[in-house]
Amino acid sequence: MAELIEFIQAMTMWHWMAFAGGLLVLELLTGGTTFLLWPAAAAFVVGLLNVFGFMGWQADLMVFALVTMVLIWVGQVYIRPRMKRGDKAHLNERSARMIGQVGEVTADFVNGRGRVNLDDTRWSAVSADDSNLTVGTKIVVEQVEGTTVKVRSA
Repeated sequence: MAELIEFIQAMTMWHWMAFAGGLLVLELLTGGTTFLLWPAAAAFVVGLLNVFGFMGWQADLMVFALVTMVLIWVGQVYIRPRMKRGDKAHLNERSARMIGQVGEVTADFVNGRGRVNLDDTRWSAVSADDSNLTVGTKIVVEQVEGTTVKVRSA
């Protein structure tokens, strides 16, 4: 135990930075769980505070523990829910993801029906207001009905 205390007493800014870097590497190896991200950030903060050199080893450990707990709380309450939300809301529902997309008319509309290009795919389209759109007109998808999209002029 005495050796551990001696080691902690001898820790400088560079030791704390190396500890933070090691925790970040372990975080990357665990697949981005964020469990080691917060202690790594706390170690970085303690390392920065050690630049001024006025903290003893007891203060280092207390600041490390407090900052870790605060960051874990902030991470669990605010950051993890945003990470889980992500871009996967309509992962397997292409039609739901298409609503609001901007495309271009590729074949003139006749009687409110024509063809549009969305991303890299051509779709049969129906004008929302039964207007006849011309080639090159920018459109916005309002609804998807099977293999037909309902669009309006952008």
